[in-house]
Amino acid sequence: MDIQKKLADFTYKLKSCAISEMEKEQYIALEKRLLKSEQLPFSELLVRAKKIKPLVRLGHSEVEDCCKKYGAFLASDRLCFCKPCDIKNRSYLYDFDVSKIVMFKGKIFDVPKYQKVGEFTCYHNTGAFYGFLMPSVDEVLQQMPPEIDWHMVDAFELSFASPYFSDVYDSVLDRHISTVHLYRFVEGLPTKIKGQPVVYEGQRYK
Repeated sequence: MDIQKKLADFTYKLKSCAISEMEKEQYIALEKRLLKSEQLPFSELLVRAKKIKPLVRLGHSEVEDCCKKYGAFLASDRLCFCKPCDIKNRSYLYDFDVSKIVMFKGKIFDVPKYQKVGEFTCYHNTGAFYGFLMPSVDEVLQQMPPEIDWHMVDAFELSFASPYFSDVYDSVLDRHISTVHLYRFVEGLPTKIKGQPVVYEGQRYK
């Protein structure tokens, strides 16, 4: 289905929504932007995926208590790299556990010194059920705003405003909303991570 057909269907759906005309116009503009972002050529998406890697925040000292997706960032938190996951058909955060963390000699592989270079709001498809947070890497890479030079970005991290999915769910868009935090490593992406394959729809790309 092309963008115009999808946008027409979305506009028709808005007729039954109890929102103002101004809000409807804003939603239509946003939906159009999101649909256009999904048209990013695969070749460019692949280049971005090789360059920009997802990070997950551990909220406690014990690895078993991992995957902090909401709340204030603390000095005691620890960022970690993820093992390759299908950037389109799988959510790297859903059911995250210790087996998905990049390790080195039995310990968590250290995230090198980094600088935050920007952030933006991202909208995630709900998958099979809106009650599950299932953000995918391709959504983040596709929706990066044009004013952000993605060539300067090495990694990203997602955070949600609330632990309750209903607080971050937009029923009009049928999407969850996150904040994407963008980072640049002072000495660049580590060789171990740079060598990870990109997995897309089951295919691995080096």
